[in-house]
Amino acid sequence: MTEPDSLQLLKNLPFYDKLTKDEQNEILVSSGFVHYKKGEILHNHHSECLGLIVLYDGRIRVTVQSDEGREITLYFLDKGDIDVLSAACVINQLTFDTEMIADTDSYVYIIPASLLSRLHTQNIYLHSFIYELTANRFSDVMWSMQQILFLKMDQRIANGLLDEYARTDSLKLTITQEELARNISSAREVVARILKRMEQDKLIKLGRGFIEITDIDRLESLI
Repeated sequence: MTEPDSLQLLKNLPFYDKLTKDEQNEILVSSGFVHYKKGEILHNHHSECLGLIVLYDGRIRVTVQSDEGREITLYFLDKGDIDVLSAACVINQLTFDTEMIADTDSYVYIIPASLLSRLHTQNIYLHSFIYELTANRFSDVMWSMQQILFLKMDQRIANGLLDEYARTDSLKLTITQEELARNISSAREVVARILKRMEQDKLIKLGRGFIEITDIDRLESLI
């Protein structure tokens, strides 16, 4: 992939035109693109504060992990999404550690935390944008928690399949049972058992490396 135009990307950010010319230039000089391979960790509690990220291409999974090692998927970032939860050093109110993992090969634009920390204290528009973005991400986190706490497993699986369908616009989903289980924060064995039952009920068809939705209306009725 040829490296995109940094200036054009910055101009599309909601807060960019509210920055002073000097602030705009500082971001342009100090920020840049980083390529992450599938499975590579962008950020976790062991790494330095990353900053504000813009996902130019790919997909990123944001998770939290318990002391016992259980991993919960909080949300995904897709092309064009902006995120700041990897900048806990900038936002003092962030009191839990997240991990960002490249779900596919991903190309990310990063505004470093050191610069972000200084600029957001001197520019009210950037300051407001960061806190609004943080609030939106916590809404995503709460939605994920509600799914885990209040929905039956077959509903969570149906939601996971329909989300993947909405993202890819294809009924044949190139997703494994293990990946689906990870996405909905469940055990593979549990997901595999319910998927088999769904296949017997002719809602889906299981294959090597794919799950095909064969009756989307009935799948939607589970939710």
